[in-house]
Amino acid sequence: MNGHINQKMRQKTLANDKIKIKRTIEYTGPNKRDYFLADLFKKIQPTVGCEVGVRNGRTTFHLLEAFPKLKMYAIDYDIKLFYKDNMIIKYGPRLKAIQGHSHTVHEQIENGSLDFVFIDASHDYDSVKGDIEYYTPKLKPNGWLCGHDMDFPGVNKAVNELLPNDHHIGPNNVWFKCLDKLVPIPFKLLDN
Repeated sequence: MNGHINQKMRQKTLANDKIKIKRTIEYTGPNKRDYFLADLFKKIQPTVGCEVGVRNGRTTFHLLEAFPKLKMYAIDYDIKLFYKDNMIIKYGPRLKAIQGHSHTVHEQIENGSLDFVFIDASHDYDSVKGDIEYYTPKLKPNGWLCGHDMDFPGVNKAVNELLPNDHHIGPNNVWFKCLDKLVPIPFKLLDN
């Protein structure tokens, strides 16, 4: 439990150092990551996705509601925060909760199997860099690599280092890219 408490304290420290980020796309929907992701994925109608760092499950549950054929892997250090009896009953086999550190449980997901991954676990540089490196191979060739909190310095540094000039920023500091560069972004690009 001490590791979980230390992680929360580290997250609060990181939150104090946020940086200002500009969107790179035009989006008129709500400034909420779960709604934005549903709009981003609307054309592909995903069937298998993964959220790394689920906390209370808001994003995972919204996507499961938006896409009735979607199966979600939900990875978190403490699944008790979202994996409750009512959710197990409601989503059944469509919700696969995996408890543990994201860098050690990634092998439970087959390479090349995901339509998207949304990274929102620890926000320090090493954690985000590792999550991008561990979960990118899990994506299909035309899969979407996404994450949250681009305004956190560690997230910003890892994304810009691993995906230089190769990602977009949406509402609520969501960063995203499609592995297939021929797949069009479903939003108008802004001139920044």
